[in-house]
Amino acid sequence: MRSIFSRTFFGLLASSLFVLTVMSLMVGFAIKASILNWNEGKKEELEALLIPIISKVHRLNGGLSEGSLESALTPYMTDSLYVYVFDEQKHPLFLLKQGKRLTLQELEKEEGPLQALLHQSQPLEIRDGDNVIGYLAVDSVDFFAYEANRQFVATMRRAVTTGTIITTGLTLVFSLLFSSSFSRQTRGLVKGITAMSKGARNVDFPSLGTREMNKISQSALDLQNQLSKEESLRRQWMQDISHDLRTPITAIKAQFEAMLDGVLDIGRPRLANLLTELNRVETLVRNLQELSRYESPEMKINARYFHASAFLDDIRERFALLAGQKEIALCCEGEEFWFLIDEHLMQRCVSNIVQNALQHTQPGGTIRVTLESKVKDVVLIVENSGHIAARDLDRMFDRLYRGNSARMGGGSGLGLSIAKAIVDLHHGRIRAENSETTARFILFFPGRRRL
Repeated sequence: MRSIFSRTFFGLLASSLFVLTVMSLMVGFAIKASILNWNEGKKEELEALLIPIISKVHRLNGGLSEGSLESALTPYMTDSLYVYVFDEQKHPLFLLKQGKRLTLQELEKEEGPLQALLHQSQPLEIRDGDNVIGYLAVDSVDFFAYEANRQFVATMRRAVTTGTIITTGLTLVFSLLFSSSFSRQTRGLVKGITAMSKGARNVDFPSLGTREMNKISQSALDLQNQLSKEESLRRQWMQDISHDLRTPITAIKAQFEAMLDGVLDIGRPRLANLLTELNRVETLVRNLQELSRYESPEMKINARYFHASAFLDDIRERFALLAGQKEIALCCEGEEFWFLIDEHLMQRCVSNIVQNALQHTQPGGTIRVTLESKVKDVVLIVENSGHIAARDLDRMFDRLYRGNSARMGGGSGLGLSIAKAIVDLHHGRIRAENSETTARFILFFPGRRRL
């Protein structure tokens, strides 16, 4: 498997060489096109120069002859020109090739049959008014026949060759430097992630200079922090589970041993106390199983539309008696609308929060459950008389976390964690806060509602 260095290096090199090759070909085509345009322009220039002279000779002499053409055209002739003048029947009158006069026989010997030459060259008509007085075939020798042109093309080729060599060298250096830098960054990132996968949790992921690499580095750092947090929570969870299970089991075991030794009597009050301890263990195990199921990726909700009034009525009926026994006022109110929830799970969620509120509300206090329909969310608020300690606010939904007052109440520390897991299943969010006189739990979940 190729390394990221080799892939980057050869990719940059191939791309640069491809661009360089295309540019070199374009320069070559441009030179060839310039040469062709030069030849065409030279021919048109000669035609524009010689045709008026030949027409003037015809007017002055009443016709065209070899002698009159020679005397008129010789001052304009150079060793680089081809000039063939024919009469109106295309018979040769004046044949000059690179400064040398030719006869028809010499011309045909060098160029081939006259008819083939006329067909190939397509001589230009020479007119005097509306009358054709002759034909002219004129051209210059090849572009490279001129020393200046040869030097120009040679200079261009040397420039292109030198530029290609320099550019190739710079491309190699740039590709090497860029690939080395990029490869060094990725190696550091891979090394850090590998160390993190093997258990290291103090890996440094520095800024790497590019947006995408920085995002990967930051994501790896966030993942490391999250793993550290989850591992810390897991250790704390295991300690809390061990403590919460060991305490009642130890108490039950001690009482059974004392009864076996005859130290304690086996009476109905004693058995009732043991049953209470067993119920605590059973509740904790059941809540742990329930939370594990809710947090499982395979968990799916069975959502359907439920009316807000019916939902609040269920909460009121469930807790009215207990609230009355504790002399706490329970108020459930909300708007008239339908919203999409898993009714069983959401009742479990809100019941846990209301149960928590009942546990922490003093006699004479109030618990209020409110259900509202916002623009994008359905908002459910449970507030009660009282106050949440500042140290507890950020940890209210941690597994097995219980503030001091909660521990006195004998809760399992999982009720609010279960509530949060249920809200998460509904793609919502939950938070705890304090107002001036009340503690408040606010639930938001998507407002797929129907009036």
